[in-house]
Amino acid sequence: MRRSPGVVLACACALLVAATGTAGAQDERFVEIDRVVAVVGTVPIPLSRVNEELNVVLSEMQRLGQAAPTDSAETIELQRELLDRLIDDELLVQLALRDTLVQVTDEQVQAAVETALRQTRSQFSSEFEYRRQLELAGLGTPEEYRRYMTEQTRRQMQKQSLIQSLRDRGDLRQVPPTEAEMRRYFEETRDQQPKRTASVTFRQIIIQPEASPEAKAEARARADSVLAELRNGADFATAARRFSDDPATREQGGELGWFRRGSMVREFERIAFRLRPGQISNLVRTPFGFHIIQVQRVEPAEVQARHILFTPVITEANTAAARALGDSIAAALRAGASWDSLADLHHDPIEQSLFEDVALTDLLPSYAGALADEQPGAIIGPVLLTEAGRERYAVIRFIERHAEGEYTFEELRDRIRQNLAEGSGVRRLVRELRESTYLDIRLP
Repeated sequence: MRRSPGVVLACACALLVAATGTAGAQDERFVEIDRVVAVVGTVPIPLSRVNEELNVVLSEMQRLGQAAPTDSAETIELQRELLDRLIDDELLVQLALRDTLVQVTDEQVQAAVETALRQTRSQFSSEFEYRRQLELAGLGTPEEYRRYMTEQTRRQMQKQSLIQSLRDRGDLRQVPPTEAEMRRYFEETRDQQPKRTASVTFRQIIIQPEASPEAKAEARARADSVLAELRNGADFATAARRFSDDPATREQGGELGWFRRGSMVREFERIAFRLRPGQISNLVRTPFGFHIIQVQRVEPAEVQARHILFTPVITEANTAAARALGDSIAAALRAGASWDSLADLHHDPIEQSLFEDVALTDLLPSYAGALADEQPGAIIGPVLLTEAGRERYAVIRFIERHAEGEYTFEELRDRIRQNLAEGSGVRRLVRELRESTYLDIRLP
C-alpha cells in the first residue's frame, strides 16, 4: 500500500475534512506512551509517528466509506504495514541525503508547503474553524501543522529527486511488466485511475505583432541607460520597479525565483546560466525585448535570478498588420495550404504550437470561446489573445474534442507501464537497502 507522489499533502487535507467525528475515537485508541518501535541505521522511529500515519489512513478510509479496523489485532496489523512503509521511506531518504546529485532547496520546500497550506485553509470559512479542525485532527496549532507539513514535504521531495536522479543515470534497474500484469493492474485500480475531463486537442500558429525598427532602437536606448546606472551602483530592485516592462515581476523588483534549464527562452538561459552570483549581464535580446539579468544564487541544476525588461512599443498599426497576416494565413489553410509550411514561416517560436487533450477548464477564455461551437477539422481565427499585457493572434486548427469520462486501458497503457516498471525498480532498491542497512524492528 504505497503512496503516489504528493499523497502526503492530499491525505493531510483529507484528514482535516474528515476529522469531525473521528478525533474522539482516535484519542481513546492511541493514548499509549511513546516508545521506539524501529531503528533504521541510527534513526529511531517512534510509535507516535506510526500512529500519526495511522490516524491519516483511518480518516482517509472514513472519507472513502471503507471499513476501518474493528479490533486490536487488525489495528496492530495495519500499524505493522505502516511501519514497514515508514522504514522503506526512511531508507530512501537516507540514501537521498548521501547522494550528492540529489538537491532539494529550502525555497522549493517552502513553495510547495505554502501552496498546500493555502489549499487547506481555503476549505474553511473562518480562522476559528480552521484552528478547531486542526486541533480535532490532532495536528495542533497552525504553526505545528506547518512544521509537520514542511518535514513531510521535504522528505517526499527528497525521495522524488532521488528516484529521478537514479532514473536519469540509468541506476534504477526496472523490470518491464507483461501485458497481463498491466491489464490486471488496470482492472484492480480502475477506481483509482484518473478520470477524463472534457477536453480538446488543437494546433495553433501564433502571430506576434512586430515593432518598428524605431521602436526597437528606442527600447534599446532605454535599456542602455539603465544598464549604465546599474554599473555605477544603482539598486537593481529599485530600477526594476521604476523601469521594467514585465508586469509579472516589476513590483517584486524583477524577481524570477528559481528556474531550471528549459523554463526560459533560449537566449535568456544562455546568459543566465553563465553568470556568477551578483553579476549583472550586458543587454540580452529575446523575442520579448531587451533584458538586464542579475543572478543571485546558483545551484548545480538551477539558478535564482531577477531581470529588467524593456519592450519595444507596439502600435495599433503593428497590431493591425498582425491581424491581417492572421487573416491571410487562415484563408490559405482553408484553401488547402500546408500547415507545416505556414507554421515554419509565421509561428512565433517561443509559443506552444500543440495543445493535446487540454481540459476545457484550463483554457484561456479566448480559446474556450473560439472553440465552443466549432467542430473538429475547423480552421478558426485569427483569435485575439491577451495575456500578461501582451496581444497576439492565433490561427487554430481544431483537431479533437473529448467528453468527460473514463480513460481506456489503451490510453493509459504507457503510464501504467512506466509506473509498474518504476515501482519494480524502487522495490528492488529498497530490498537492497534493507539488506545493507542496520534494522531493529521492535513492534510485535
